[in-house]
Amino acid sequence: MKNNEFDRRVLKTRQAINEALISLMEEKKYSKITIQDIIDRANVGRSTFYSHFSTKDELLFSSVEDFLEILNQYIKSYIEQDGDKPRMISVIELFEHIQEDSKTIKGLFKTDGADLFFEKVEAYWNDGIEEYLQSKLPLGEEPKVPIKILTNHISSTLMNLLKWWVNNNMSYTPYQMEQYFRYLVNPCIDSVMYNNPKER
Repeated sequence: MKNNEFDRRVLKTRQAINEALISLMEEKKYSKITIQDIIDRANVGRSTFYSHFSTKDELLFSSVEDFLEILNQYIKSYIEQDGDKPRMISVIELFEHIQEDSKTIKGLFKTDGADLFFEKVEAYWNDGIEEYLQSKLPLGEEPKVPIKILTNHISSTLMNLLKWWVNNNMSYTPYQMEQYFRYLVNPCIDSVMYNNPKER
């Protein structure tokens, strides 16, 4: 029972610190936010903050850790086998998730810490995409474009769509954004993954 109570206190404290950062990000630039600002807003001591997070950046990524993992799972599963060729499955839930959490995401995308966030997301995505595409190459064939380049194209296309969408007030529906992503990426996958026999 004591352990459960301790765990709940820890989670409550981390949540308070995370929420303090998010609320501050809505008021001023990330670079202008200090640890003191965060602990004042969260109503915790400095030692308490450092018992949970080493730096402000670590706190930032912790604040979106669950979101990052959700993005990672979507991007790892968004291609499925369709006969002899891969096709895109729905990523509409990804856009819906972002829309539901729009306040936090908009705040994050507009901070000067956003570049760090984008780098982390693309690193998550690239590993999953590259592994998947490599596994789907027909035996004895090479793609027309190296896998690493194709991987970068797919992940950067999705990331740029997400950034554009968020920065333009989500002016299209998640369904429309999914369709645009399909239009941009499907022809690319079909045209470069096949019909290029490996030289022997």
